[in-house]
Amino acid sequence: MLVFIRSYLSAYDARMGKHFRVMGRLGIPFRFIGWDRDGRPLRTGAHEILYERASRLGARWHNAFAIIGWNLFLARTLFRLRREIAAVHAVDLDTAAAAFLFCRLFGKPLIFDVYDKYTAVRSIDGPAGWLLDALERYIARRADLTLLASEDRFGQMDLPKGLPNVLVLENVPGNQVSATALPKFDGRWRVGYFGVLEPIHRGLEDLMRVASRRSDVELHLAGYGGLEAMVADFAAKHENIHYHGPKGSDAGLELMAEMHAIAGLYYLSVPNHAFAAPNKYYEHLMIGRGLLTTAGTSPGRRVEQHGTGWAIGEGADALDAWLDGLRPEAVETAGRAARALWEERYKDYFEERYVSVYGSRVAELVKASPNG
Repeated sequence: MLVFIRSYLSAYDARMGKHFRVMGRLGIPFRFIGWDRDGRPLRTGAHEILYERASRLGARWHNAFAIIGWNLFLARTLFRLRREIAAVHAVDLDTAAAAFLFCRLFGKPLIFDVYDKYTAVRSIDGPAGWLLDALERYIARRADLTLLASEDRFGQMDLPKGLPNVLVLENVPGNQVSATALPKFDGRWRVGYFGVLEPIHRGLEDLMRVASRRSDVELHLAGYGGLEAMVADFAAKHENIHYHGPKGSDAGLELMAEMHAIAGLYYLSVPNHAFAAPNKYYEHLMIGRGLLTTAGTSPGRRVEQHGTGWAIGEGADALDAWLDGLRPEAVETAGRAARALWEERYKDYFEERYVSVYGSRVAELVKASPNG
């Protein structure tokens, strides 16, 4: 049995959902150990084992006791399942440290899936940041298989390219959505955001404030996180702002396909955003909608290079300027370019990289394990 671990719920994790699909295709039994931080109702099945303790995403050191409790829960759960486990697939450093110790003690293969560099997301620097970076790098080099979300991450994590245990696995959707026609422009630009409602660093407050004072934009938001109460309040007070609540991946993509443009802003107040490799970048290609993102980030460089969206500065003024200059022909051109790039480069990525490459490597590790 393969055990996946992430300090989050799998139902809101599109990348984890793809891993589950690969295991289903290969007939490898699996379970998921996750963290239910705020009593969310959405679950993915009986294979889940959840740690249920309240905690805020992005609270850094204020979550110290909860993180300690989470790691103790992981250690106990892994030890209890030790005779069934063939391999462990751990996401990010807050699960990988405990998983690494367990795998070394009991001779299990470890897959280290680096969604994000731990200290860069949490803005941890100084001696603590240096120690955490060194630990993350140590585990990445010694795991049986380490997954990175983009080529940029080699430089960010100070890992040499060519390591035999490292595989780049981009966040390309595993499902296929047919391209649909853009909604007709009726005087309002339909702009959508689907993902974590993270405060401060994702421009969501600016999006809502700009939308609240303009008559030419209709903003649709879906997801959950620290800004949920603010989003609900804006939606209640402004008829052109709509909050759709938490949604699974497929439902969220269906909603985004009804938009003229997808928002995915990554303010550089979080150092990791310079290396962002978000699902949104690939999703905007698949559904054929232009992506509004931040200049100076990896998605910003890519939308500019391929003409699939707009890379703008940070803040409300930049959003106002973008809306003032938006034209139907530019929206149509970005959408067509996005879908064309999907067809050319990513349409078969799930089969070629997730199933054939990642799936084969995992199957080898599981088969070679005493409990495989």
